[in-house]
Amino acid sequence: MAFDDEFDDYEEALKGERRRRFQLYGLIFLLAFGVALALLWNRIVITVQSGEAGVLYRWVSGTEMNRIYGEGLHIIWPWNRMYVYNVRLQTQERGYTMLTQGGLPIDLQIAVRYQPDLRLLPLLHVTVGPEYLNKIVFPETEAVLRREVGQYTPEQVYTSKRGFLESIVVSSLTNVEDRYVIVDDVLVRSVELPPAVRLAVERKLTLSEEQKAYDYRLGIERKEAERKAIEADGIMRYQNTIKQSLNEDLLRWQGVQATRDLATSPNSKTVVIGGGRDGLPLILGSDR
Repeated sequence: MAFDDEFDDYEEALKGERRRRFQLYGLIFLLAFGVALALLWNRIVITVQSGEAGVLYRWVSGTEMNRIYGEGLHIIWPWNRMYVYNVRLQTQERGYTMLTQGGLPIDLQIAVRYQPDLRLLPLLHVTVGPEYLNKIVFPETEAVLRREVGQYTPEQVYTSKRGFLESIVVSSLTNVEDRYVIVDDVLVRSVELPPAVRLAVERKLTLSEEQKAYDYRLGIERKEAERKAIEADGIMRYQNTIKQSLNEDLLRWQGVQATRDLATSPNSKTVVIGGGRDGLPLILGSDR
């Protein structure tokens, strides 16, 4: 009987030991799982923010070409990987030093407004990858700019003559959009010439504007001379017409009419009929 009690106590102790080991193993497992979950949280729980889209790469089958992951929370296996792209309209600037016609260098500050084509995002990821801005957008834009700038003089680039900006924008749009990226615009923020060339160009532009001002003033003077000549010719014709119609009797009659008007005027004066030269009246006592 005592042996049975001892056996029961041993079995109970063994069960307790197994239970403690099981609890310990469970605790270790939970701790390991928690640590692994904490370490792999960013690989398992993926948050796609507003204005972003995701492309999933599966370790077994590769990139999913027929699905684009939109905004929200996504759970994936840790051995897979989600690549998140910003699909909003973005603007990036970069400076270039380029050679113009004749070999003179200029510094251009270029701003590119672009966004990845959401419909072709998996193709963009497979063919180019997340670094598409430095792999295709800026290199293609630089190539187009170098080709275009090399056809113009520094003055033409500095003053943007002959549709220079429009031509580089059209060329850049055509070349880059073939690579699954939409380029909205390419802007030249600033153009910097070498100091000596810049001073020469600015001096030339100043002289050109001064010449335009002088030409404008000369045009005004020519018009004024033409106006005065027309006015003098009109006065001469008027005088010739009047001279042909004037005679002594007409002048005497006009003098009589003026004398009558003066006699009836309320102003104080004395009129002497026939007292002036040529028989015209004298006016005495005039206020003036």
